Amino acid sequence: METNQDFATYYLERTISASKKQGIDDLIKALEKRGVKATSEQTGGFTMCAYIELKNDKYIYANAFGAGVYSKKDEEHEQDLYYNYKEENQRARIKKIAQVIAKWIKDNQ
Repeated sequence: METNQDFATYYLERTISASKKQGIDDLIKALEKRGVKATSEQTGGFTMCAYIELKNDKYIYANAFGAGVYSKKDEEHEQDLYYNYKEENQRARIKKIAQVIAKWIKDNQ
């Protein structure tokens, strides 16, 4: 029988692995290079996103395909910042997403 500690360890290991595999760790590093603080968050199952806290009760969720602005009040999607499902090169997508987010924050916060 598994203990709560066994499950907690398994869960933590799976979320860390998912974050790396889905490019979230690389996205967070790219954002940090541009002065944007982000954390890795689970959005469902083991789907991970970079979470960026904004002013005015808003936040950005971003993954290796794009980013959007959301309202903290009702979790509603307010604006797409960038999405690209065609670009095969994950590193190129991540770089572009980080650039778009940093510029949007500079222009809107």
